[in-house]
Amino acid sequence: MKTMDETVQSFHGIRLQPPTAFPTPYGGRLVWTLPGKTKILVHLKDKDKIRHRKRWSQVMYMYYLLGHRIMELPIHIDRKAVIAQNTYILAMDGDVDFQPQAVHLLIDLMKKNDTLGSSCGRIHPIGQGD
Repeated sequence: MKTMDETVQSFHGIRLQPPTAFPTPYGGRLVWTLPGKTKILVHLKDKDKIRHRKRWSQVMYMYYLLGHRIMELPIHIDRKAVIAQNTYILAMDGDVDFQPQAVHLLIDLMKKNDTLGSSCGRIHPIGQGD
């Protein structure tokens, strides 16, 4: 959480409010509201509540974003398509170290190429793989 506040402070010169925490069937969710009302959602998986390994986390994120958050909005389907087209998912393990600039570069790449559905750069795990 400290990293989120430091990053926003370095880009926008303001301090973030602490995130709002929500319990979920799979663990928990933290929600930060950034300047301009952009939200960053962090999903925390409790491995005692949901299967671990085999990419279940990615299934969980996709279901949450596409099957729940976007599709249940009370708006026209065309507007839902625009929202889905402008939704980006960054999924990584907790033991991966990256720099915020890498996210900017990734989003720029995805904006330039509408057919790009996913991308994987050089990652450097720092954990033990537990």
